[in-house]
Amino acid sequence: MNITFVYPDVEGVQYYGTKKFYHGIGYLSSVLRAKGHKTSLLYLQATPTKEGFLSQLQESSPDVVAFSSTTHQHPFVEQCAGWIKSTTPELVVVSGGTHPTLATETVAANPNIDVTCQGEGEYALAELVRRLERGEAYTDIANLWVRSGDRLFRNPMAPLIEDLEQFPFADREIFDYADILRANDGWVDMMAGRGCPYQCSYCAVPALQKQYRPLGKYVRYRAVDDVIAEIEYLVNTYDVRTLNFQDDVFTLKHDWTIAFCEAYASRFKHIPFWINTRVERVNYEDVVVALARAGCQGVRVGLESGDEELRRDILKRKMTNAFIKETLDLFKAHGMETYTCNMLGLPGETADMIQETVDLNRELAPTQLQFSVFYPYPLTELHEVAVREGYYKEGKVHTTYFDDKSELVMPQLSQEEITEGFEKFRELRNELSLKRRSPFKHKLYTILRRFVYRNHVILLRKHINALGAFRARVRTLLKRQDTTRPPEQAERLFPTGG
Repeated sequence: MNITFVYPDVEGVQYYGTKKFYHGIGYLSSVLRAKGHKTSLLYLQATPTKEGFLSQLQESSPDVVAFSSTTHQHPFVEQCAGWIKSTTPELVVVSGGTHPTLATETVAANPNIDVTCQGEGEYALAELVRRLERGEAYTDIANLWVRSGDRLFRNPMAPLIEDLEQFPFADREIFDYADILRANDGWVDMMAGRGCPYQCSYCAVPALQKQYRPLGKYVRYRAVDDVIAEIEYLVNTYDVRTLNFQDDVFTLKHDWTIAFCEAYASRFKHIPFWINTRVERVNYEDVVVALARAGCQGVRVGLESGDEELRRDILKRKMTNAFIKETLDLFKAHGMETYTCNMLGLPGETADMIQETVDLNRELAPTQLQFSVFYPYPLTELHEVAVREGYYKEGKVHTTYFDDKSELVMPQLSQEEITEGFEKFRELRNELSLKRRSPFKHKLYTILRRFVYRNHVILLRKHINALGAFRARVRTLLKRQDTTRPPEQAERLFPTGG
């Protein structure tokens, strides 16, 4: 059979600069192809139109259309599913991914969606396609909620598959992977396992842990040899320049981490790699040394908030600022780069707390940082808090997490203060970039920030940009007056971009 996956990533390409490879679809496609089926992908980079979407879909002539989406992107799934059913009602429409797993009842209530996948879908989707191909009934497949006429069959979840090595490597060709690597300078996303054991209140993981508790081991790691074999395949197939492990906590199992580092160093040390982890699972000298010797270029950690009380009591992350700094200093001492993840607009947060997060990042001076406005995802603890406190109206959906808008209305923190905090993070990114490029100019910037502008960094940036624009106009006028003079390389005191 012919299965077309649809992955809405509206605005994502504009933010990241290229399409992203999504492991979920990659594994689904590889399992289906191993069973003799054909797969294709429709990657929605911009807001779809009915005519354009249906035209692209018709080119692949699918028997099944399988959507995969986050909460932010699910409105596009509902829209596209409606278009399909209005023109080809016999086509089977499946919805899976993070959002359908968390909000299964809501997604399955849509009459334009025939099948909703709850949880891991590799074998469930393969079984669905097998039965469709044979013309057999499929209303009893585990992990699938199936609509048949006016009835909705809510099937239980299947046991988790602990042996991840039984899956073939994720299908990357369906994403035109060589094109992605040309656009992102050879950064290859990898997964060494599945699951996270922590209980962060803003994350869907605790809800997933609860769903899967009677069904097997939630946190699973592939064998080191299997991960190394996939890397070998990737290196022999693509122009790999950096490996980017997307596991939530790469260093969760120290024995596994050290074994991987030893195997990696013996074969791929010339290829740098990045990992995600938590500071309490990496603040060990032997682990950090093993990572450094293997060629780990950088480590991403969740900071989220600079206010220790908010981080501990609201976010359920108990590390102190001092411990975070000690850990990042350990990375730097062994030559690794650092990257922090931050949120603003959290329930109970104030403008002063946002400033604390900015100030802590300035002190930590990570190589890179990301920041986003908090969104209350379904079935998370903070979703319940936001609804209970009246901060959030149930059912409101924000289609992007790349801007400075919040869906929460809180008495102690206005949208204007959130926007201002967002701009402070943007300026901090400029400041840290300047610190790496020119320590002297950064010292000058710091003097202006602290003693002239009294930490009003947004006004400082406005004046720097105005000065940059004025100097550019002056240079243009001088060039017009002296056409015989050879062009000079423009020198900028400060970066002018966001």
